Amino acid sequence: MKIVTRDFGEVEINENTIISIPNGILGFEDTKRYTLLCPLGEDTFPMWLQSVDGTEPCFVVYDPMQIYPDYRFEITDEEQALLKIDEDTPYRCLTVAIVPDDYRKTTINLRCPIVVNTRDNLAAQVILEDYDFKCPVYSEADASAKEV
Repeated sequence: MKIVTRDFGEVEINENTIISIPNGILGFEDTKRYTLLCPLGEDTFPMWLQSVDGTEPCFVVYDPMQIYPDYRFEITDEEQALLKIDEDTPYRCLTVAIVPDDYRKTTINLRCPIVVNTRDNLAAQVILEDYDFKCPVYSEADASAKEV
């Protein structure tokens, strides 16, 4: 299946990679079907969570556990039912990034992760109370090293 993307033009995707988000993403509740684009290689972040039904919305996403290894949360019984997920279901967690002109100031939203049941390609955005909306992707040491 061919889709037109925001950042990469026309791209061929496998229909089996379409992720269904029944409740949509906050602010984009009407868009229900996405795919993950991996321009840097499979399982290499950042990735793009791209609508398959139009060029927008499109989100740059990261795996928060690669940046914040202690990032953990529990989802409610209702969210588990929506995602058809239990303790044995493979899943991935994605966080939406804000990428300014100076990419070293990129932040991710740890408060509203997107949990993806990777077995069924079913996802939901969950809202957490204990995390911030803007958490840096790059440490100050990373940014300083890249300036040299």
